[in-house]
Amino acid sequence: MLISTEAIALSSIKYSESSLIVKCLTLSEGIKSYLIKGIRSRRKNSLNLGLFQPLTILEIDANHKNNGNLESLRSAKILHPYKTIPFDIYKNSIALFLSEILSKSILEEEKNEDLYFFIRNSMIWFDSSSSYINFHIHFIVKFLKFLGISPDKSKINLKGFDLANGAFTNSINKDNCKSGKVITYFKEFLGTNFDRNDLTISSSMERKELLEFLMKYMQIHLEDFRRPNSLNIMYDLFKRK
Repeated sequence: MLISTEAIALSSIKYSESSLIVKCLTLSEGIKSYLIKGIRSRRKNSLNLGLFQPLTILEIDANHKNNGNLESLRSAKILHPYKTIPFDIYKNSIALFLSEILSKSILEEEKNEDLYFFIRNSMIWFDSSSSYINFHIHFIVKFLKFLGISPDKSKINLKGFDLANGAFTNSINKDNCKSGKVITYFKEFLGTNFDRNDLTISSSMERKELLEFLMKYMQIHLEDFRRPNSLNIMYDLFKRK
């Protein structure tokens, strides 16, 4: 079945000497993976590697057989060209990190327009913003809702957080319970927008502590989720910030 749809490139891996397997979140049918033959060879190809950089927003024509195997991509073009992300090393590292988060956590092949437009609109905002230092934290906290693991905020005034139950608590001595500044930071990000500049979190070490907290929370609640390899690269880069 021939499909024309918007899609967001999530990840790509090399296949054979000249081909590529690209995983995309499509607007029309959710997660799809495509085998693109010859894209890494020197011969002319209507598709090129630049189209499938992390979180690029595309318009694609594809042949979907929907039989559980790799699909066939007939054409693709960039729908919303990024003006800053490809040329800013900090933004590029954040995009790589978030693409790995999304690839590791969105597993079901089903249509989810709300999730698609959340990612799409978030990346467009990110590309145009100069105040993006905490963007990836905002993104992950908001993304938890789409995974069905957003924390229960009914007792947000309590000082601790139970990672296993996803709820705030005063029983901070139990296993998988956290308290202290990291929970204060976590509370600040819940329900705030990307452009909030009045958050108390300000240093690379504070961001690292909160990100590790979020990674542990996702590992507890998502089967087979693993801490992204790109996280350490981003930490090293943002030491300069």
